[in-house]
Amino acid sequence: MRVLHVSDTHLGFSAFSRLDPIEGINQRESDFYDAFRQAVDKAISLRPDVVIHAGDLFDTVRPQNRAIDFALRQMIRLSEAGIETVLISGNHSTPRIKETGTIFRIFEHLPHIHSVHEPGISKVIVGDLTVHAVPHSVTPPLQEVVREATPSRATKYNVLVLHAGILDSKAYKMDEFNEQNVPASAVSDGFDYTALGHFHKFTEIRRGMYYSGSTERLGFGEVDQAKGVVEVDLGTGKVGFHELRTRGMIDIEPIDASKLTSSEILKVARERLSAADIDDIIVRMVVKDVRPDAYRSLEVPAIRKLGSSAMHFELKIDRLEEEGRAAAGDAHIGSLEHEYQLYLSSLDIPQEKKDRLISAGLPYFAEGEE
Repeated sequence: MRVLHVSDTHLGFSAFSRLDPIEGINQRESDFYDAFRQAVDKAISLRPDVVIHAGDLFDTVRPQNRAIDFALRQMIRLSEAGIETVLISGNHSTPRIKETGTIFRIFEHLPHIHSVHEPGISKVIVGDLTVHAVPHSVTPPLQEVVREATPSRATKYNVLVLHAGILDSKAYKMDEFNEQNVPASAVSDGFDYTALGHFHKFTEIRRGMYYSGSTERLGFGEVDQAKGVVEVDLGTGKVGFHELRTRGMIDIEPIDASKLTSSEILKVARERLSAADIDDIIVRMVVKDVRPDAYRSLEVPAIRKLGSSAMHFELKIDRLEEEGRAAAGDAHIGSLEHEYQLYLSSLDIPQEKKDRLISAGLPYFAEGEE
């Protein structure tokens, strides 16, 4: 009995202002569609007994028509292939008000597709396997629901599907609004496998309990994470990770500019960008502790030009004020983009969340400039 576990596909996600030259849509939005298409291709190739999507199929509660159409076409592919597929709603796709309704109802007419979005535990039986599907829920609290989940004796195998942060010796969460966190001790160890969604990195929490991670990178907090899907053999307990082809993303080694002149900063930036293969990928460069005199004469456009071959080049400059205090910013002194990033840098929130807010907000400034 084999399971293919995928999660956090965030269809409809977009960032930056670059367009896909073929599709004519936001390039990052296109990247996320491509990653999920690869996941479905893998499922059809491997022919598992069941595909499990552990939440956040869409990036928002009310996805745009293009994301809905794409998701529906991929689910039809799985349906026509006769592959039983169980998907649950995550915090990004669960309405805060019940009257809003759920987009997940569009899948209910498809054979072999089991869409689970109502609070509680839904059991889907596939041959000798019971899938215990627990969608995102605030009322009742997800922690209470999970404690009630116990393996069924009616089938040989049992799999629990859950979209939540897991609190163990380490917290595996995203620090997002509306997320639910569950202690690892609340999850019965009697399940043959627990398919987790929400945390974006492929991670083993304990034996038989895994996050598959997201299928694409949503920010620089995920720069070093491989993205893919998880194949599980319930009979042997073997777990394998199948990596997907995704848009490259690199964080250039930060430049310590505390003792550099403006020309020296430009020279180091040129050396580091020339040494990296940045063509058509997402790149961030941070220049730290720039002295006031160097900052005033720094050729920012020249640095930006060095990164022009990237799909997106993000330049962050942290300057030192006269008193030696650090002031975070970037090249556009006084611009809305600059003030937005300056404000986010001052917030006491995780860096990964700051990166995501920056990625989500900057396209609006680009549109305004256009």
